[in-house]
Amino acid sequence: MNYETQLRKHLNAARQARARALGDPLLAADRLAVRTYQQMRMASTHAALLRSDRYAPAARFFLTELYTTADLTKRDADIERVIRVLVKFLPDKALATLAAGLEIDALSEMLDGSLAVLARRFQNDKRPLRLTKDEYARAYIAVGQFELREEQLRLTERIGFALDRLSRMPLLLSLLKLMRGPANAAGVGDLHNFLESGYAAFSHMKGGKEFVAGVVDREREAHQTLVAASCNGSAAARAAAT
Repeated sequence: MNYETQLRKHLNAARQARARALGDPLLAADRLAVRTYQQMRMASTHAALLRSDRYAPAARFFLTELYTTADLTKRDADIERVIRVLVKFLPDKALATLAAGLEIDALSEMLDGSLAVLARRFQNDKRPLRLTKDEYARAYIAVGQFELREEQLRLTERIGFALDRLSRMPLLLSLLKLMRGPANAAGVGDLHNFLESGYAAFSHMKGGKEFVAGVVDREREAHQTLVAASCNGSAAARAAAT
């Protein structure tokens, strides 16, 4: 599968998931509640990184760009408009990273949508969705699909290490600077800012392997805690039934 096909496949999957949520005001609000809770939880989990002079720009990029609560309708449209240009001018390593970013975006949208639906079902009323640590864990476990959560973590790791490698390519910085004016003129400045801010955040660290490994390890630990809770709950249920 070539890069253009990969980019379009993952972009379309993410856009369709977002469109389903945005087509239902209650589901749209619940999706935002889930993402807001997750962003707050991640900010707490990685608070030390956000306070670090070295790691703070990359940590903020992960929290506000890779896992954003913003409306991505315009960015989606921008990407679709310039996919052929990106494929023509960006190096393969950059295209592979962008494809992985869109893949994790689509996967996150699907998992978040499922979690929002179950959290609403558990709350069982029409008030704004309230997510506490326990309520989030209950919905997370009920969704299951833990193998997809593991894939989410693998993609996060792949993207992080790829961004670290790309940040050491001075020619890419020159290319991004060269494209800034044309991108703004073409109405895709938001997309260009996303690419350039990611490059700048990782360049600032002057070596980000420790950062990426730390983020993924903490997220995997949080995931495995919930998987263990799920297994313990199932075992307790089986014991009660015998």
